[in-house]
Amino acid sequence: MFFHTHPSTVRTGRAESVRFAVTGTASDRMDAGIGVGTAGDRTADRAGDPLGRRVIFLHPGKGAWWRLLDHVPSGQEWLTLPASASARLSSMLVERGGRRPVLVASAVTAPLAIVAALDFPDQVGGVMIVDDVGADSPLRRRWNALSACFGRPRPVDLTDRLGELEAELPAVRVPVTLMQGSEPAELFARLESRLTGCRTLTVVAVPDAAAVRPRTHAAELRGALLALVSAVERAQR
Repeated sequence: MFFHTHPSTVRTGRAESVRFAVTGTASDRMDAGIGVGTAGDRTADRAGDPLGRRVIFLHPGKGAWWRLLDHVPSGQEWLTLPASASARLSSMLVERGGRRPVLVASAVTAPLAIVAALDFPDQVGGVMIVDDVGADSPLRRRWNALSACFGRPRPVDLTDRLGELEAELPAVRVPVTLMQGSEPAELFARLESRLTGCRTLTVVAVPDAAAVRPRTHAAELRGALLALVSAVERAQR
């Protein structure tokens, strides 16, 4: 696993509006639909210290992101949130003892994390975006094969998901980590070139990996997240 980090030049200004608004008024308690569980509980959405720094994993609603709830670091609370429940996100951005939440997004949910960092700059501490798709991953090849059989359209290029947000990327101020495999999707090159206003931009490369997922690279994900939380703490001093 390789890291390269560089400070970014802070720029001012952002667009008047965003394409993907993050809204919601759900309570930050159990009635918000976030289940509390113990380590290894596949049905749980939350684990760790209920008073610790929040780390929120935004995922497409499938896969094995729940695996990361095992062995939550001391002083942190980890939660998973599917994209279908993104309306809850704004109410979950709770600062505790001066420790702002950190958002971890997959390639598909990257716009949600970016919007949150833009719309709530004083409530988001940092963002990590993980390439769980890859440029030529087995998942993409299987999807393409099924599409050919059933006549369904192939997924659009992931860069298209940023849409009008691309012009706003320089306005992201918080520390950002991009985590990718050896053949990253084009989206990640676009993010690396456009995130010029964040405090620090760290690119983590996992060699010999078409894509980075909790099932196959849990240790690498935890290591990159630990480094990001450290960068967030330095940025808030």
